[in-house]
Amino acid sequence: MVMSQEPPTLGYGLGSAYVNSVVKFALGSEPTLTRRNDVNEWVPYVAGVTPSFENGYASFVGDAADRFLQVVFDLRNDVVWSDGTAVTAQDFVFAWQLLLNPDYPVTGRTFEAKLSSMRADGDYRVVVRFMSQNEAREAARSGRNVNGQLPPGFFSAFATQDGPVVDPSYYKGYPAFPRHVLEPLIAQVGVAQLAQQPIMRAPLGVGPFKVSEWVPGQSIGCDSVRSYFLGAPRSEFLLIKIVSDANAVFAELAAGEADVVTEDALNEFYAPDLDRLEREGLIRASFTAGATLEHIDLNLDNPHLQDLRVRQAIIHALDRQRIVDTLLNGKASVIHSWAPIWRWDYSPDVTRYSHDPAKARALLRDAGYTPGSDGIMQKSGQKLSLKYQTTADNQARVLSTQIEQQALKEVGIDIRLEYLPSEEFFVAGDNPGPLAARTFELGRYAWIAADDPAGTKSLYHSDFIPSKANKYVGQNYPGIRNPRLDELLHAGETSLDQAQRMILYAEAQKIWTDLVPVVPLFTRAKVTAISPVLQDFRPTPTATPPTWNAHDWWKAD
Repeated sequence: MVMSQEPPTLGYGLGSAYVNSVVKFALGSEPTLTRRNDVNEWVPYVAGVTPSFENGYASFVGDAADRFLQVVFDLRNDVVWSDGTAVTAQDFVFAWQLLLNPDYPVTGRTFEAKLSSMRADGDYRVVVRFMSQNEAREAARSGRNVNGQLPPGFFSAFATQDGPVVDPSYYKGYPAFPRHVLEPLIAQVGVAQLAQQPIMRAPLGVGPFKVSEWVPGQSIGCDSVRSYFLGAPRSEFLLIKIVSDANAVFAELAAGEADVVTEDALNEFYAPDLDRLEREGLIRASFTAGATLEHIDLNLDNPHLQDLRVRQAIIHALDRQRIVDTLLNGKASVIHSWAPIWRWDYSPDVTRYSHDPAKARALLRDAGYTPGSDGIMQKSGQKLSLKYQTTADNQARVLSTQIEQQALKEVGIDIRLEYLPSEEFFVAGDNPGPLAARTFELGRYAWIAADDPAGTKSLYHSDFIPSKANKYVGQNYPGIRNPRLDELLHAGETSLDQAQRMILYAEAQKIWTDLVPVVPLFTRAKVTAISPVLQDFRPTPTATPPTWNAHDWWKAD
């Protein structure tokens, strides 16, 4: 299997890069009670049943302000870590507690903080309890100490909680980490140093493969785990090659040396080459309508970008359809909001910005900018010059940013392009990269949309602006601060009424597009290529990586 980017980490609960998830799913290093399959259904994984109110595994308990949502998971008893140790309910409780430790450098802990408790009822039952109204309001007043003190500000959204805390994703996910290995390690090095330990590059999992060798910058070798509870893998070994050069990727495909090339290494830009190789019988190419939303974050603390008219000028200056047609061979779609068109919360009633360079220049003049002798706009002696950062290992993205640079120059905005390695651009923790540290001005990357918009709160709610004070937790990199948007995102995340949530998210999308904290560019197709002899490869349209069923892959003669 070939990927273009090396995972920055395989640490438990760490890292948000797509390539992390590709490898982690093959390892099963963050096994969840339920998981999503290739047709966007949440099905049991380590649990035996997906909880619901209908089957009685989810229910409300208690009365009045002490009423709470309880979710019960009964576990399979045949799941083991790759060292042979049984996975038990205590592993899930341990993971929840670790994710809530303020010294552990996760990118977010929004969902975990909603829980009042998670407990093991014996070895094979997990009982999850969400906070009651009283508990939520007390957390907003005093903070909470589950596994280290989280301050009241972390729970500020619950200050006026009305009724029990709920989440529409109550039946989804919940990871387990190997307590028998990590707990003694924490006792030796402490939680703050855990992320730097060797196990974060060779984590124990419950999946069909385990890391046997990691050659930095080159490959990750994985042996099969014959005891995998869904069935022994049909392949003895999985070699994950890191090939950042696109020409080298195609050479691997043409030579028959790559059985799978994942979507991080391919995109619509390569459609003509992929079609040619498929006609020659060398590969099978797949273009699946995807969930990857390419966009540009605008740092709202930048003096130029604090002016809405400048942000509007930027989006009017860009010909997004041209980029789709010329670079991506028409296989992507221009987007106008954070919601992909296939998801239930998609709203057409948003502010749309056409390609209109004349309007862009007029907006800049209205904002008090005048052109200098070089054509670049300036105000109060300061040139309208912005640093534009993105990853270095994506040719289509590099070419796209160069087109955007020229388009912005034509309306008087100077753009200084900077391409960074992914591990430097996305890094969080004690030594954050430009996104988490918010030192960027324009930042280009992609989000992979989940099947539910609840997670949007961690992207655009003001409580999730990463900073040194909160140990750079949160992914509101633009720094959006809008009380009404905060209110809508919180309400949408905590309601179980789907019709009401549609109304809430429609208004939230309208506010977001009016504010222009982000330039939505296009939604990409999921592009993969496989050997003609590879069988049972089933790519998904969602954020679930193709390795979700790696144990089923096999090669025909």
